[in-house]
Amino acid sequence: MVNAAIDWEPGAKVKWITTILSKGCLTMAESPDVTSPRVLNALLQEYGLQPRRRFGQNFLIDGNIAQKIVGAAEIKKNEAVIEVGPGAGALTIRLARAGVPVLVLEIDRGLLLLINNLLQHWPHVKVSEGDALRVDWRKLIDGFAPDRTIKLISNLPYNISGPFMYSLFECGFPFAGAVLMFQKEVAGRLVAKPGDRDYGSLSLLCAYYTEARILFGVSKNVFWPRPKIDSAILRLTPRRRILEPEEEPILWKLVKTVFRQRRKTMLNGISTLFPGRRRDFVVEILLAAGIDPGIRPEELDAGEFALLTRIIYNNRSKLS
Repeated sequence: MVNAAIDWEPGAKVKWITTILSKGCLTMAESPDVTSPRVLNALLQEYGLQPRRRFGQNFLIDGNIAQKIVGAAEIKKNEAVIEVGPGAGALTIRLARAGVPVLVLEIDRGLLLLINNLLQHWPHVKVSEGDALRVDWRKLIDGFAPDRTIKLISNLPYNISGPFMYSLFECGFPFAGAVLMFQKEVAGRLVAKPGDRDYGSLSLLCAYYTEARILFGVSKNVFWPRPKIDSAILRLTPRRRILEPEEEPILWKLVKTVFRQRRKTMLNGISTLFPGRRRDFVVEILLAAGIDPGIRPEELDAGEFALLTRIIYNNRSKLS
């Protein structure tokens, strides 16, 4: 399954995996190395599984990279971790070793069974079936002890990266930090600055809610199946919010409106928010925020959008 060039004895390997699982993985030393192609192959065969394109599954098969990702999260004793999309457990087993509470979300029921069996003797790790795009993050976080801050870690399925990040920002990024893997192109969009070719609504919202930094690249050669492009690891740290909670829906409406028409000027872009109002009124709104009405949205940073949001909020009775 994993690589036709790998030479192994299927019967012996599956028998060894089954024996290990039946005893329970009590320590890191006793647990199967799921980043080993041979072990991964045997596990998937044992459970009748194979990578599912529908869920964007690419299994990490490099233990050094897995340890580097977990290390980048800098998990402290008073923290807990949510992992999304554990795959065969390359990160999960290492997170379990950290000794802090871990909640694992997996949508694939086959992998859910595999992970449950791998982790059955680590009582501080809970495995749950769930769709990361439909999670109530705040409710999930409320399930942990109130004295713990929560970090998020994931080798994200490539096909949900954008919607997943929007969902985190929509709930205000309620985490102490996150270490996430993205396709290199998506990582570039998240950290893009005003004026960059890749700068857009996702970049702006990422900069508003977090400080994002690319930590290191990850070759496509350390996954199976091998994706077409390389990946990158991002660390996201929450920022102090500029706007009040009641103002932020205006920010979202503003950002979505102007970036749907990104080649239009800000004057033309936000005029649709004030139907029936004279253009000179919209010009006054922009000038009050120190924004040239002729500038385009991709030239403005998160702070400038936040100031404009506050001014629009103060004129909200005139909004559409």
